Amino acid sequence: MKNKAMKKSLQITNELNDIITQMKVPFSISSIDEVDGVSTINTNSVTIFDNLGKVMILQEGMIITINDINYPVSNIVNLPGGKSFDIVAEGLTSTEWNVAANYKPGTRREINKILSQNASNLDRFPLIWLITPTDKPDKFQEYLDFTIDLVLVFAHKANKTDRTQKRIDENFSPVIQPLLDLFNLWLQSSNFCYMLEFFGHGKPIDYDPKNFAYYGNNEKGVFTSVSSDAIEVDYSLNFKKQYN
Repeated sequence: MKNKAMKKSLQITNELNDIITQMKVPFSISSIDEVDGVSTINTNSVTIFDNLGKVMILQEGMIITINDINYPVSNIVNLPGGKSFDIVAEGLTSTEWNVAANYKPGTRREINKILSQNASNLDRFPLIWLITPTDKPDKFQEYLDFTIDLVLVFAHKANKTDRTQKRIDENFSPVIQPLLDLFNLWLQSSNFCYMLEFFGHGKPIDYDPKNFAYYGNNEKGVFTSVSSDAIEVDYSLNFKKQYN
């Protein structure tokens, strides 16, 4: 029974990785203009999700990746036949950009250790961390095979001296919450193995978020000197019986 549960958890872990990989779909860059260390990225679209009748657009403050380096986005502008946005960079040569999302699975102890080491490195963030999933048979509803409980942490770097309002304005609002929203949209629309029989497929996901400023390296993960902010989310996903 333990081996079956471990296999199921490993499958879910790998397939969440697939979802986050899909979130990072590349978008084309038509040209790059540089002035005084700022690069204006001209692109055909900033629509990063368009499914289920819902649209999500790249927002100022979100983090994108170009040539494996992460940059905050500013000054998004509508152009005839396209869009543009600015990043602080120069000497760029690339044809693609994508939304940044670093995925890791592991225990709470592991995430706290990672966040306590070089947490100011932007290329570690924004981070989606899966606290190792657990599943349990559903004994009360005959049409359910099992329920899996997931705890996911959506984290971003922060300055140790920043007060809460600044963290809300610069971390939670422009970076962490949009990343959580984007993940939930992809989760709703995903069609990987277990999700084909997932009762929430195509519908809003039921989840319980908890915001933490100063997310850090103790067991509860709050109010330490580590410079990270996070939304920790509890998901409870019900799966159909695969057979009668």
